[in-house]
Amino acid sequence: MSTSVIKSWADAEDEIPSPEVTTNPDGTKTVISYRLNTNNQKVKITQKIKEVKVQERVHPSIAIRRNWSKYGKEKNTPPGPDTRTTQLGEKVELNLGTSWKEIEKKEEEDKEEQSKIASSNQRIKCRICGGDHFTSKCPFKDTLGAEAAAKQQAAESTVEADDSMVGGKYVPRHMRRDADGNLPSKEMGGRDDSTTLRVSQLNSIVDEDMLREELFGRYGPLQRVTVVRDRETGESRGFAYVAFATEGLAEQALNELNGKGYHSLILHLEWSKKKK
Repeated sequence: MSTSVIKSWADAEDEIPSPEVTTNPDGTKTVISYRLNTNNQKVKITQKIKEVKVQERVHPSIAIRRNWSKYGKEKNTPPGPDTRTTQLGEKVELNLGTSWKEIEKKEEEDKEEQSKIASSNQRIKCRICGGDHFTSKCPFKDTLGAEAAAKQQAAESTVEADDSMVGGKYVPRHMRRDADGNLPSKEMGGRDDSTTLRVSQLNSIVDEDMLREELFGRYGPLQRVTVVRDRETGESRGFAYVAFATEGLAEQALNELNGKGYHSLILHLEWSKKKK
């Protein structure tokens, strides 16, 4: 048994049967054609077409060109494409107009608006229900608001006993009551701030849990993580204070994370209490 190898499309042209055209009762035509794929294998293609005559006005030079005599395999065929030599593709409709610049501009504006909404939803977080809206516009403030206010008041009363927190806000070491050195911090009940780092240039979407889990959790248990927020909107002001278990762990975090990128911003770490 002998097998023939097809070397090129030109060599295989004579081996491909001519298209078969069948007229259907509904006026459409079924065209069965053959061609070679990329692996030089003959494949069968079946198409169902419907001819529609459309009358249009064209330039006189185009009308003249349509009357030219055809040549080659199209010789002596009527005007228009012949299914024996022409593969019919999908119909493509072009909506042309003079206002394409306005349409593109509007699409760009819509994309920018959607981007702003998405970024706004990431930054805004309700302190009552955790939704993507301001706390003052929370629909549950009448029901959950009282419970949240009670928890906040209890938390503030707890932290006020510590001279590092006043009214729920972190107080730097040099502004505390024992900053003049007359009251030793450890002996008089004040907090030793030698293990605390000030982390600035934070993205506004970063919260305490993200700092604990993604950044500083690898340096052992943390004593305290406080993100400084705006009192009115509750949005982060871009810096936080992190207290470590030991001064050595704090120094390790300072050396490894200072100048590193985090949520599109470059972190800046420094000691909360100036070293002597």
